[in-house]
Amino acid sequence: MLIIPVNELVEGDLLGRGLYAADGRLMLKQGVTLNGSLIDGIRRLGYRYIFVEMTEHRTSISGTDIKRNLMNMTKDVLQQVFRSIQDNNNFPIRPLLEWTDHITTTVEDEKEMTISCHDLAPGGMELLTHSLNVCFLSILTAKALGYNKKQLEQVALGSLLHDIGLVLPHDDTLLVHHPVVGYDILRKHRGISDVSLRIVLQHHEQVDGRGFPNGFKGDQLIEASQICGLASDFDYFMNDPTKDRLPSEGIDFVMSKIDSSYTYAVARGFMQAFQPYPLDTQVVLSGGLTGKVCAINKANYCRPVIQLDQSDTRIDLMKHMTFKIEKVVQVK
Repeated sequence: MLIIPVNELVEGDLLGRGLYAADGRLMLKQGVTLNGSLIDGIRRLGYRYIFVEMTEHRTSISGTDIKRNLMNMTKDVLQQVFRSIQDNNNFPIRPLLEWTDHITTTVEDEKEMTISCHDLAPGGMELLTHSLNVCFLSILTAKALGYNKKQLEQVALGSLLHDIGLVLPHDDTLLVHHPVVGYDILRKHRGISDVSLRIVLQHHEQVDGRGFPNGFKGDQLIEASQICGLASDFDYFMNDPTKDRLPSEGIDFVMSKIDSSYTYAVARGFMQAFQPYPLDTQVVLSGGLTGKVCAINKANYCRPVIQLDQSDTRIDLMKHMTFKIEKVVQVK
């Protein structure tokens, strides 16, 4: 199945999941062939994204398009959450839980899905984009660690809302308390699991006990909170507006935090989920040579094989250690 924006539906699409009205009534059953009037009806029901079956005219959608749709869907639901807290309106628990089911179903179906810096929303120092990035990094890390669907749902919800305590006005003196503030906001709402709540509460704790707000360490921390904490640290590191960092520097940063901030197992899962230099990444090598990534070295993702622009020569960075990537020009 594919997750598709409602405004991109076309006649002939097959509904991948049943659609329900706000009162729980089934409005359209799974497998229905959509026509113009049904598509209009879906819009009137307020749906923005739905599942459709893989059909002949849908087979061309790329992994990048799937991730883009997931990112946009996630941004929509997160904006609803932020507005509800800022305006003191009803908390959108049902859209949140539907989103959780949708995103984890898609991530499970996309067996080869990984994430790169190009997939992440720019401006990671802003609360909305930071929350989006941390959520996607966390879900794919949890998937790499073998989490089942229920566990992925817990990670998805907790990581998406990990900084919810920062939504209301605050100053720097209250920054250290935002995990507790977020926990207190969310624990009032039924449907949010204890694991998701603990992710919100513990995402700034560290395995060596030097984190906050409680200084928990070791077995006091759940692995899911470490996953979120690693993703948050990574996003802040890579999106520091004062620095222009290479993806490989992000990997080095994660490695430097093993056994102090998070365990080796969590870091290993992250490095399976994050692709520093995906295929077709345009790069500049030492010496000014330019080219694109044409093959990945699974033994070291930071040292791929580069097809040079100037000739038919390929340079395997695992075999030619004097060369290194000095700049990413473009990621297709």
